[in-house]
Amino acid sequence: MLIITKLLYYLISKIQRVLILLNFNKLWYSNVRNLPKTSQLLDLLIFSNVYISIGAMSLSYVLFKLAGIPVNYIILIPFLIMFVIYTFNSKTDTREDALSDSKKFEFNKLYNKYFLAFAFAGFGLLVVFSFIKGIKYGLEVLVPFVIGLLYSSRISLKSKMIRLKDILFFKNFIVAITWAFVTVIIPASFLNITFTQDIYLLSFFIFTTLLIDEIFFDIKDLKGDSEVDTKTIPGIYGIPFTNKLLVFLNITFISILIIEYWMGTVDTFLLEIGIFSAIYGFLYILLYNLNVIEINKLSNIIVAGQFIAVGFFVFLRTSL
Repeated sequence: MLIITKLLYYLISKIQRVLILLNFNKLWYSNVRNLPKTSQLLDLLIFSNVYISIGAMSLSYVLFKLAGIPVNYIILIPFLIMFVIYTFNSKTDTREDALSDSKKFEFNKLYNKYFLAFAFAGFGLLVVFSFIKGIKYGLEVLVPFVIGLLYSSRISLKSKMIRLKDILFFKNFIVAITWAFVTVIIPASFLNITFTQDIYLLSFFIFTTLLIDEIFFDIKDLKGDSEVDTKTIPGIYGIPFTNKLLVFLNITFISILIIEYWMGTVDTFLLEIGIFSAIYGFLYILLYNLNVIEINKLSNIIVAGQFIAVGFFVFLRTSL
């Protein structure tokens, strides 16, 4: 598997040299500049965290289709939870954003308080509804919220104020686990779905996908994270190592799925979703390494859009 990773990374470097010789980057950027301007709409969707929250809802859509249940209001639960967590995180990450993403910083400085009010109002209604349904359900929706607060807020540890997201490796794992819990475990519990092997495999798929995405976004936030002493993989080990790690994780993930499929423990539906997601992941890693996309708002659209793309793929897969 390491040999395959090195081979793919070698091919990426060779393709990059060829495209540089062909002056591909300048041609591509000139075409992008000619596209219709949708900057304000994109700012609203991305910086308000609506876009990433729709992604969470899209992943839960996969759960509905996997379980064979008609989509209902429960699909809104992941949206409301992720919306409040990410909007609160935008409030606490102002220093990092000022260094890594000035447009996001300016947007949140003007509008974050309004979106935060909407986020807490929506989440408050969700908590009330959940506790009315049952104490178990109320606690389930509070768990990721509390984790989000601890993740973003500074706590005292050995006379030093730190955040959980400042701890190397921990931040990536906690985000990935939280996403799997919010998009699969909580909706499955509310729907009284039996926790079969397919449900756990879907959780593993989401965990792996988010782990890869979070590590990739650490490259984007490298400047801001380094300034506030947040330990990240690209900050400690460098971007070249991080790129190889991303390729390795993608290969490992798809290899596990294929092996499980051969063993008869994964059905074709999950395998197709996994392959689609892995190809999508390879694509944005390749585009970044070829300097076709920058680590900016466009990469936010492509990477965070992976979840929406997976949901759309499942919609087509189950509708046609």
